[in-house]
Amino acid sequence: MPNKPGGLDTQIDFIMKALSLAAKIGLLIGGVCIIFYSLINGHFPQGVSIGDGLLFLIAALCFGVVYLVFTACITSTGVLLSPILIPLLKLIQHITNKFSEKKTDLAFSLQTITLPSVIFGFLGAAFIFALARKDIFGHIQLLILPIFQYLIYSAFFDQSKKIKSVIKTAGDSTANDGQQNQPETDLEWMRKIRLMMAGFIIFTPLLMGGVGTDLLRTAMIAAKIRIEKATINVKPPYANLLPSATESKLENYKRFENATVIFRGVGNTTLVEMRTEEMNTRLEIPNDSIVIENNEKLKQKIAKN
Repeated sequence: MPNKPGGLDTQIDFIMKALSLAAKIGLLIGGVCIIFYSLINGHFPQGVSIGDGLLFLIAALCFGVVYLVFTACITSTGVLLSPILIPLLKLIQHITNKFSEKKTDLAFSLQTITLPSVIFGFLGAAFIFALARKDIFGHIQLLILPIFQYLIYSAFFDQSKKIKSVIKTAGDSTANDGQQNQPETDLEWMRKIRLMMAGFIIFTPLLMGGVGTDLLRTAMIAAKIRIEKATINVKPPYANLLPSATESKLENYKRFENATVIFRGVGNTTLVEMRTEEMNTRLEIPNDSIVIENNEKLKQKIAKN
């Protein structure tokens, strides 16, 4: 028995295609972001093995998925602000029309709150708080980002509605007189504009100053590629180039505390950074000359008598 349109098989096929597309986009964005992170820090992994390549792909895919979730959450935060933004934009339009001879309307319809936007919107607000809590004035662009994302998101959906309307009109016209009133080139142009809007939604958070760098740093810490306030043991002669050395429990090693491991896990070298009041030292150390400590304090429960 053939499946009806909108049946279970059709829905599963749509979900699988959507997941496949999301994975490809996530892998692409993740790879670009890791390369961007390498450019920022001036470190490119060398001696990459097959295992390192697989680790790179896994890290890229994970970060890409996290980035897409972040983008969705920030955009949803903008939608969550729509009860404030819609009246404000209409007020600005009214004032503009009052002092202008040419009366204009909003170029696109503004989206309203939905249940998914509420869920992801609060997550987006948590993202903003986590990234901007230490320096609010240095992250003003992060506070403006949800508004920009909301406007582009609204324009994207309005454009999608226009495309559907054109396709439906063209289909009805073809059924009636066998000719299309709307040129195919116009429809292709509308789709290109929609694709550009989708690109703005996806890549703006990464390209906006400060936001992409903070997100990259946070993602690299979560992936254990970057470690803040690490304790490392380094062999000479590399240990002689780093400041504030102490005795190590390992033979022929020197111990350093409060180091920043900037890039590890991919390639045969590890990039570390040591800061003092007078100097900031960065050094690439071969993996066989560095040991990174991973100590965790265990909380002991005291039984009450």
